Amino acid sequence: MQCAKCKSTNIEKLAHYWAALPAESPLRVKYAPPHVTESRYLLVLAAVAVGILVMVSGEALLGLAVAVGGLVWGAVMFQMVASSLAGYAAWNSLQICLACTKQF
Repeated sequence: MQCAKCKSTNIEKLAHYWAALPAESPLRVKYAPPHVTESRYLLVLAAVAVGILVMVSGEALLGLAVAVGGLVWGAVMFQMVASSLAGYAAWNSLQICLACTKQF
C-alpha cells in the first residue's frame, strides 16, 4: 500500500500510531479517538417503569407523559450511542502515512 500524496509505503493504522505515542506528546490530542457516548438504558427503563406505575396508581395523563418521555429519551440515546460508535469505528479504520501524516 502506498500513500496517495507522497507515495511512501511507511503506513500504519492510526489507532496503533496513537497508542504508541508517548503520554507527553501533543499529537496524542490531535489523533485521539472520538468520545464514545455511554449508554444508560437502565435509567430509560426505570423512567418508563415509573411512568407505568404512575398510570396504574390513578394519574393516567402524568404517567403517560413520563412513560412517553422515557421512550423518547431512549430513542435519542440510542441515536447518540449509534453515531458515536460509528465515529469510533471510522477512526479505528483510518490509516496514516508516517512520512507526510496524511490520513486515509
